Amino acid sequence: MKISCNPAWKLGGFALIGLLAASPATAQSAVQRPQLPAVTVMPAPGTYNNTTSIALDDADKTAEIHYSWDGGIPTTTSPRIERGQVLFIAGVYDGNNGLTTGYTLRAVATKPGYADSEPVTFSYTVARRDRTTYVSEEVLPGVRMIRDSDNDKMYLVKGTKAYALIDSGMGRGNLKAYVSQFVGGLPVIPIFTHSHGDHIGQADQFIADADAYIGAPDWPATAALLESKGVPASAVAAHLKKVEDGDTIDLGGRKLEIYMVTGHTPGSVVIFDPATGDLFSGDALGNNSFLPPDILFMQFDQRPLDAYLANLRTMREKIGDRIRHILTGHNDKPIAGTAYLDNLETAIQRLMDEGDTALIPSWRPRGIWQIVIGDRYTDPNWIGVNVTRETYLPAKPDQIAGLTEVKLTGARLIQNLDPDVHTLTARLDRPGAPVTLAAYPTSTRSRRLTIAGIDTVPGKPVSLPSTAKPAMIVVTAPDGVATATYTLSFQAVP
Repeated sequence: MKISCNPAWKLGGFALIGLLAASPATAQSAVQRPQLPAVTVMPAPGTYNNTTSIALDDADKTAEIHYSWDGGIPTTTSPRIERGQVLFIAGVYDGNNGLTTGYTLRAVATKPGYADSEPVTFSYTVARRDRTTYVSEEVLPGVRMIRDSDNDKMYLVKGTKAYALIDSGMGRGNLKAYVSQFVGGLPVIPIFTHSHGDHIGQADQFIADADAYIGAPDWPATAALLESKGVPASAVAAHLKKVEDGDTIDLGGRKLEIYMVTGHTPGSVVIFDPATGDLFSGDALGNNSFLPPDILFMQFDQRPLDAYLANLRTMREKIGDRIRHILTGHNDKPIAGTAYLDNLETAIQRLMDEGDTALIPSWRPRGIWQIVIGDRYTDPNWIGVNVTRETYLPAKPDQIAGLTEVKLTGARLIQNLDPDVHTLTARLDRPGAPVTLAAYPTSTRSRRLTIAGIDTVPGKPVSLPSTAKPAMIVVTAPDGVATATYTLSFQAVP
């Protein structure tokens, strides 16, 4: 069934703006006033499968853009789109049935002293798939991307002894039966990147007769969802397993490594295949599809984001330069290389250095704030990060004193660095071996950094004169007043 819609409702996290009829524009004299260029649109008119964002632009960046959904020609009294913001057209369901919905958007550019641009009409169709259906394709060798009707991504990863199903979407069909046609009778091991419903929504189909894995802090939320779907508490206790940083899951021919990157949820993990360089990240590292657009939702995390930056840098330090592809929870294609992660680090670092001056109003959802690195229409590695302004900073930018990374040679930390934990312990690689230490302050504008009493600069290794006594790391904030002191002790090889 195809219907035409005026998007005058809210759906999920999308603010959908309904419009009233606009009266025809008053005729302008093209002879007396130059005419503005026509409005352009991204993405191109056409057919899409799920809720989609639309951005309007004009070659004259000082012009206002007005629009309508009802077929009338917009005027200066019609709704106006702010620069950098987007409109949404929604995918619609009737129960489990996906509907085909048509939208007609008209737009003009206006500016005092200029004739309005020619009205432009953009026609779109959103063809929802039924909630009970799935589509899939092999996107990398041995990796099948499965999509539910909301375009949530699941990954079926092939081993010689078992398959891993990374996340389970939130469709309403028989996902287990759909997956079974690809695995040739081998067992399927579910691994969930985090506990949000669009990633564990169909976990109940697998938990009764197979062990499934979730980051330990997300275990309670996942257990609660399973029990709400009728899975007995005894089955949850028996089959829902907690994973920690450094755990591995052996599929035969592929041994998947688990790394904690908490923040999007308390137990968010990423899953790395060292044999292929594939990194499955769920939402822990965000998503950067420009439709609807997808971004990293960190507005739910009440901890300052210096902790997330430390998690991210710890994960990258452990994996090193082995990442070839990043497979997120919502991108339609794998992200190649690590430039995306570089931009993500840059975004969080800028927040620590610049604070609120780095923020712009969020595209999605409206009413909060975000930082954006790169152009989402032209840069395949752009990143957007939503934040809560009241909590994302550990202190005012000029007063931030702390660490987000410590690098050692000749020893290794026995716990991941947490900026709020100031007592650190490292295990020596071998007794008597020389040890160097490099530290990275939370703010790149830090006034001073000392290691074992030696003045140094961020990232420069300092040779420790002794590991028999603790090494002191002192960071002075940009204001030259606030300080943070970390004490690093060493243990011998057990």
